[in-house]
Amino acid sequence: MTTTPSDPNTALPGRPPIVDLATWQSARDELLIREKAHTHSGDAIAAARRRLPMVEFDGAVEVVGPDGPVPFLDLFGGRDELVVYKHMWYDGAPHQGQCEGCTTTAWHVKDAVYLNARNVSYAV
Repeated sequence: MTTTPSDPNTALPGRPPIVDLATWQSARDELLIREKAHTHSGDAIAAARRRLPMVEFDGAVEVVGPDGPVPFLDLFGGRDELVVYKHMWYDGAPHQGQCEGCTTTAWHVKDAVYLNARNVSYAV
């Protein structure tokens, strides 16, 4: 096995030092404490987001569907839930000029069969 030298004068820039297993394990244990705190913090933020108050929405407001304007409630398609994904789309721009994250997400949702089977509609 080839390793890089621990000597800071000969180590490659940007590479961490080579250490023994005990030193690595100690550093890993310290990092794990921080990672768990980060996870717990994210969980608390997500729980707070779920508890945000709701705003009543007029279901008669029209949105543009594939066949033209439709009342918002029609997007549910008779199902109990609606997942709406806001895609950052720039009219007139080629697909290469669209939001990469939004485009990737849209490409990964091939169809809504799985969601529909669980009484959920999907709209972009």
